[in-house]
Amino acid sequence: MLKSILMSTLLLVLISSCSKNPINISSVIKVNIDKNSDLDSLIIYDKENSWEIKSCLRFINTRTVIDTLLISDQKIYQVYAFRKGVQSEFGEILIAPNSDINLNIEENKSTHDAIYKGTFEIPNNFLAYSKKVQNELTNWVRKGIDSASLNLKIAQNKDLIVKKSNTLNIIDSLKIDAFEKFDAFSNILKKKNKKYRYKASLINLIGNNFSFKDVNNTSKSLQDFKGKYVYIDVWATWCKPCKVEHKFLEELETYFSSNKDFQIISISTDRDYQKWKKHVVDNSMKGIQIHSGLDSEFVKFYDIGALPRFIFLDKEGKIISPDEIRPSNTNLKATIEEALQKV
Repeated sequence: MLKSILMSTLLLVLISSCSKNPINISSVIKVNIDKNSDLDSLIIYDKENSWEIKSCLRFINTRTVIDTLLISDQKIYQVYAFRKGVQSEFGEILIAPNSDINLNIEENKSTHDAIYKGTFEIPNNFLAYSKKVQNELTNWVRKGIDSASLNLKIAQNKDLIVKKSNTLNIIDSLKIDAFEKFDAFSNILKKKNKKYRYKASLINLIGNNFSFKDVNNTSKSLQDFKGKYVYIDVWATWCKPCKVEHKFLEELETYFSSNKDFQIISISTDRDYQKWKKHVVDNSMKGIQIHSGLDSEFVKFYDIGALPRFIFLDKEGKIISPDEIRPSNTNLKATIEEALQKV
């Protein structure tokens, strides 16, 4: 009887042990970035599972990172990149249980090359190529182009993806998914292009005919700064990327503090004036801080949407750039100094 009980108990333990660990669901990813990269980290998300973070690869004092991921399903995951605190879409990656993936990232000024080895080498390189084609299109229309040229370029770039899929013998399901995503991307790009074209049309127009309120509820006009080059920081208290840029904005202000021909102005688009005022006062924010609100003529004229946004005006109040590079961009000082040399 005792022997029978022991055998039954042992059998239950074995069944329980097998049910807890039926398969190995770990996968390994190794990422190497080139020495010129400004990449802070890569984050892999499971979009279908409430954007669960599957891996956070941080490149702090290193160019190579290895991580083990718990992957229970074979599917496409989303990858986002962080550069100087700013998140942007990097691409997609196919991962399954027991995957062993190597990713090498080579960057230049305009785009990046993601080269995969190991498990799913061919489909992941196809996904990376598709994303690269999209990035090149985005950069190409950055200043706005006519609709006919954009439609032609979109057709040409989609044809590149089709040819690549045929060359690599990509399975139909992955092809269809890639083509559908490219079509969705193209529709969004067409809408963005209208905004790019509008922004381009603002260059050399007078852009300082706007008044605002400061923390004392006193009226302030951009025309008050006529005779100076003006760099405008458009932000809001809820905008995290805006706050990241403020550190660099303060450094920029210190750098040009002795130049009387240059002025930095921060304009908030917060709906609530009191909330903005409290934030400025509580954080002892320096420099010229003024409030526009979200429905102002300033916001409409410049078509302010995504934040932060930066605008550069010349001494007459004419628009040099309605969408200038950010303070965190190391090229900004040279851009401003080049303008100031014309004084």
